Amino acid sequence: MRRRLAVLIAANLAALLLAALVLAALATQARAQDDGPRVYQLAPVGARNVTAFLVNKRGNELPEPGSVAPGADIDTDILVLRYAETFEIAGRPVTPFAILPFGEVRRTGAASSSGLGDIQLGGTVGLLGAPALTPAAYAAYAPGFGVQILGRVFFPTGAYDGDQPLNLGSNRAAFQVGLPTVFAAGRSYREPGLTSLEVLPTVTFYAPNEDPFGGARSEKDPFLTVEAHLTRTLGDRLWVSADLLYRRGGETETDGVRDANGMHGWSAGGSLALPFVSRTSLIFTWQQVIERSDDGPDGWFFRTALVAPF
Repeated sequence: MRRRLAVLIAANLAALLLAALVLAALATQARAQDDGPRVYQLAPVGARNVTAFLVNKRGNELPEPGSVAPGADIDTDILVLRYAETFEIAGRPVTPFAILPFGEVRRTGAASSSGLGDIQLGGTVGLLGAPALTPAAYAAYAPGFGVQILGRVFFPTGAYDGDQPLNLGSNRAAFQVGLPTVFAAGRSYREPGLTSLEVLPTVTFYAPNEDPFGGARSEKDPFLTVEAHLTRTLGDRLWVSADLLYRRGGETETDGVRDANGMHGWSAGGSLALPFVSRTSLIFTWQQVIERSDDGPDGWFFRTALVAPF
C-alpha cells in the first residue's frame, strides 16, 4: 500500500514538473490560439457552466480564425464569455454553447478596432463511447475511447469598417465542423490520476466578405486545425496539460487575386488548472508558434479562464 502511494505521488509530481518545465521553456517564445484542453470533455446531464476567458495575443494574427497579416505587429486583447449546458436526447449527451467575445485589436501604424466581436453558437453530440449519464452514473463511469461531433457557426456581428485594414469583426459568416476525440485511462473522470489524450480536428468554411478593405469581394479557403492535449489530473480541479496545435489554409482571394496570407504552422504550449473560490476553477494557458511557413502565423498568446459551474 505504501509503495503504491509512493508511486502515485511520484507520478503526480513528475506530471506537475513536466508541465512547469513546458511552461517555463515556452515563456520566452511565441504562438497561436486553440479551444483548449478539456473544453469538450464528456459532462453529466444537467451540467451547466459559464466560462470567462481573458485572451492576450501578440503576433501577426487577425481576430478572424485562420487569418494573418504577414510582417505585421498586432496586439489583441479580448474577453470571451461562454455558456454551455448538457441535455439528453435519445440517450446521447447534447451540449449547446454560446460564445460572446468583445475587446480590442491594434496594429502598429494602423487604426485600432474595438467593441463586440463575432458571436458564436454551436454544440456537441456524443457519438461513440460518450453516453448520456446522470451525475451519479458519471461519477462511477470509467472513461476510455470517446468521440463527439462538433458544429459551430460564427456570425458577422463584430465591429467592422471596410475602409480600414484591421477589424475586430470579420464581416463574413463561417461554419465549423469537428470531431472531439478522447483516449482516457482512469477509474472516473473525477478521480485523481486520470490521464487523457484529446485530439480535435476541425474544418472551418467561410462565406464571402462583400466589403473587404481595398476591394469589392473577398473569398476565403477552408481552414484546417488539429489540436491535441495530453492531460493528467492531480487532484480536485487540479490538472496539467501539454498542448499542440497544427493549422493550415485560410488564404483569401480579393477580387480574383490571391492574397498569399494562408496559414501553415505548428504551435505548442501548456496549461495548468487550479481550484479557485467555491466550485470554480482557474485555467492558465500559454502557447507559441514553434514552426511555420515564411508567411505563416507568428507570435504568442496567454489565456486565463475562470470556469464557474452552477
